[in-house]
Amino acid sequence: MDGITLLTFFVLSVFIGFEVVSKVSTTLHTPLMSG
Repeated sequence: MDGITLLTFFVLSVFIGFEVVSKVSTTLHTPLMSG
């Protein structure tokens, strides 16, 4: 695995992680806001 492959994998994992966190955060905050 070379540097470019490692960098691409890192950026992709960070992006996916951010999407998951934002979705989970929205799911957790929605009942609190409406309640």
